[in-house]
Amino acid sequence: MQASEQIAEMLSAYGVSHFFFVPVIVPETVKRMSERGILPVMTHGEKAAAYMADGYARISRRVGVCGAQAIGSTNLAAGLRDAYMARAPIVALSGEPDARTSYRNLYQDVDDHGAFEAVTKWNAHVPGPSRFPDLLRQAFRSASSGVPRPVHLGLAGRTGNAGDSPAEGVTRAEPRYGMSPSDRPLAARSSVAAAVELLAGARRPVILAGNGVARSGAARELAALAEQLRIPVVMTLNGLATIGFDHPLYGGVVGEYGADFANAILLRADVVLVAGSSLGSMTTRNWSLIPADAQIIQVDIDGAEIGRNFECAVPLAGDVRAVIAQLTAAASRQAPAEWAAEIADIRAGWRAAIRDSETSDAVPIRPERLFSMVSDEMAADAVMVGDTGHVAAWTARHIRLSDRQAIVRAAGSLGWGLPASLGVKCACPDREVICVTGDAGFFYHISELETARRYGLRVIVVVNNNTSMNQEASLWDAGSADQRKNWQFHDTDLAEIARGFGCHGARVDDPAGFAAALDKARASGLPAVLDVRTDIAVAAPKSLGPAL
Repeated sequence: MQASEQIAEMLSAYGVSHFFFVPVIVPETVKRMSERGILPVMTHGEKAAAYMADGYARISRRVGVCGAQAIGSTNLAAGLRDAYMARAPIVALSGEPDARTSYRNLYQDVDDHGAFEAVTKWNAHVPGPSRFPDLLRQAFRSASSGVPRPVHLGLAGRTGNAGDSPAEGVTRAEPRYGMSPSDRPLAARSSVAAAVELLAGARRPVILAGNGVARSGAARELAALAEQLRIPVVMTLNGLATIGFDHPLYGGVVGEYGADFANAILLRADVVLVAGSSLGSMTTRNWSLIPADAQIIQVDIDGAEIGRNFECAVPLAGDVRAVIAQLTAAASRQAPAEWAAEIADIRAGWRAAIRDSETSDAVPIRPERLFSMVSDEMAADAVMVGDTGHVAAWTARHIRLSDRQAIVRAAGSLGWGLPASLGVKCACPDREVICVTGDAGFFYHISELETARRYGLRVIVVVNNNTSMNQEASLWDAGSADQRKNWQFHDTDLAEIARGFGCHGARVDDPAGFAAALDKARASGLPAVLDVRTDIAVAAPKSLGPAL
């Protein structure tokens, strides 16, 4: 057996189905991957390759794998930032300087191993083929166990191997570490009992479902607990699909990018069960949404996160799904009926308040109408992939998902959406994948439309195109032509660009035409771009909360 065959066989045993890369990295291994049914997906940028592996990992909960040669490794590291913040399991491979040529001005030779330190859980050197098998096993263990995050293996040589050589070491994989979480630790029984007692005495309990619910695959279990105890569920953007929007306990998305009614519910809570959220600044609107006298029960697989931002009355360190099951088995007392009725009133008031903007026939299209239409028209089991910025704000306020649908969104990197949606489609070839991005985000990795066309990745990209970054308009002098260049774009025909890449492209100017345009995109059999023209004058309002 050759080293290339050995590594390809190990990756196959871990359940890897795609390798996202920019050539040339481990070329002989890439050939052997293809022979074993692993599809190499060659992208137009290392950052995009990392984003694709990220999207793949988040929706499948499998370890995503990506790679780049030495000269592109800094770009690959930059692409891991979002996955690190979102706790997504990725194994990244890159070439790096070989000891035999170090300090000799080798073409393209820079030691950028340190660039991976801030965006990985583990960053290791692989000195040669004899160490690749055991360090690859360690990489998968580290990526998927405990708190999942990216890891990096730097392979000696510009391309990771100069050719091929006889295999060394033990050809053994540990398939359990191909999935995350690889283990499901339970919380201490005494802590579970304390949490149940606190919930039983609460008058206005709230469950806050975070990204950890999706990472753990715990949505169904959490909804069952909410129903058992009659507790409303508010969510972070990453937890939006935890409970269906039509469920009586649905409490909406909280945070800086949040719906006002969701923030209002959280601000009334006396006990908050936090499931898989680190309670960071965006979720809590700069740490202002949880009342000072509210008691917090916090579930997280990383005990170090519990109590980081708010004092915690009951810590529950363990896997979210496992701990929710413990609480379900032990708890029985329902929250007061008056609280459920109050939630219903708050939710009804919110829906009445946004009805006019969500049904507006205005041209240019109001973004509230666009996001409402995406909700209404996406497939029953669709996956929505979203960017940050205005897309996140409009999503929080106007996207309605059922418990059969899913959302995967950027943790903060503008432009993440398009390449990530290709990774999601690789993991879910039979589900409709709709990428919703703004024109600013779309421009980042527009070349990946060619990747989508080449591999037949039939994503539908809905561009909220207001020919600007109007979220930033307040930073500039709107009356100055020079300053407008800092936030307004030249009017570009994005549909024509899509067609130039061999994809389907259509422009939508009137809300009445959106549904038909979406149906034509589906029927095209191609990756598709809908260039939806929205009102540059409409910006997302600041979410409800205390004055900061």
